[in-house]
Amino acid sequence: MSEYIKPEKSIWKMANGDIWEGPMSELPKSNASLVAKAGVEVSVDYLKAQGWGKVEKKAPKKKAAKKAPETKAVKPEDTEDK
Repeated sequence: MSEYIKPEKSIWKMANGDIWEGPMSELPKSNASLVAKAGVEVSVDYLKAQGWGKVEKKAPKKKAAKKAPETKAVKPEDTEDK
């Protein structure tokens, strides 16, 4: 027997295949299909078939940019001939 869960947020499948969780009013793009409505029991097998629950690897962090050397301004008084 398969497991059932009640998602806290609605689960949407975007046109490009990405999964997004949240209310319809906050969808980042249009043309999304509702996979599971918040508070309604849904089969875990169905959600996994839709791509929910897959953990994507994050891109490696980029190294911090090197600081530019400090340039010190010379006061105009020091450059005048005396």
